[in-house]
Amino acid sequence: MKVALCHHYSLTFHGGGERFIIDVAKQLNKRGHKAVIYSLPFSRRSIDAYHLLRGIEYYESFIHNIDDADIAYFIYAPLVHHLFLGECPKIGAIHSFIFLHELQHPDINSMNYLSFVRKFGFKRFLSHFYFEKIGRKNLNFFDAIHVINKEALNIFRGVKRVYYVPNWINTSIFKPKREKNERFSVLFIGRKAKEYSLFVKIANCLKRKRIDFIAVGPDLESIGNVKSLGLITDTEKLIELYSQVHVMLHTSKTDVFPMSLLEAAACGVPIISFPTKAIKGINLPIFYASSVVEFTQKICELENIWWKEREEYIKLANRMREAVMKYDVNVVFPKFLRMLKEVAEDFN
Repeated sequence: MKVALCHHYSLTFHGGGERFIIDVAKQLNKRGHKAVIYSLPFSRRSIDAYHLLRGIEYYESFIHNIDDADIAYFIYAPLVHHLFLGECPKIGAIHSFIFLHELQHPDINSMNYLSFVRKFGFKRFLSHFYFEKIGRKNLNFFDAIHVINKEALNIFRGVKRVYYVPNWINTSIFKPKREKNERFSVLFIGRKAKEYSLFVKIANCLKRKRIDFIAVGPDLESIGNVKSLGLITDTEKLIELYSQVHVMLHTSKTDVFPMSLLEAAACGVPIISFPTKAIKGINLPIFYASSVVEFTQKICELENIWWKEREEYIKLANRMREAVMKYDVNVVFPKFLRMLKEVAEDFN
């Protein structure tokens, strides 16, 4: 089976969608299928992603002619799928929070249009506005819709064919590889837009405690008692970091299915997050907090467990890894592949 993987950003952006597309191609090729990636030449970073492809066929252009694929899989964005020409069956995948506001933090749901533009920019606002007014009705352009969070199934009940297949992780790669740092440490992974300022505020509230606050992301700066390590693209270095830290703080209010949570859980890291529908839909034993005060309290509780009840902390770490095993690539990817085959076969 030949699968066209279609994306509206260049792989040089190296965000979650780009990493997902590359991994899908690798998994397909490993199982004897042919994957080809087609992207529009829109890039927001100067990262060289080509070394990550390792022989995967990849094309960038404003218009693509896809004539010989058995099926095309699209990371959905309004209207741009019309730039990918071809008669094969099409699956539209809803990966962005822009189209799933029901799963987000109440602060996002309650935003008026002006506030939305100020926080996320005019381009994202246009995508959000178009989808709410027109885009949902036009999803029947696709032969099937793919959602990655189980909570999203309720949102697309009116669409003729919806598949739920979550993200996956290779738990044989993402696993604890080093002992925890002796000094208690808290990790943030993301961008400024993922409420990095909130993480800094939480860290500042605990600046008198002996806790290391570490941030990883492409646009993050060291502020106060938070040390930024920048963007880490080396998987081994990232796994070592996960293995050493004690807690991961997920302060984002806009999520669908953040891979960083699976990665941290697989490496035995307890997680504290806002209790959004998106995060709850992942169904991991995450600790929830709804304010700066609650986040700081949870951090202090876990720090206390680390120092005074080490065996209990180890149990928490092991429970995270055990819970994430249901998302192992060997469990989930066959479901993804079955989706592709079913839609392709029905078309023929």
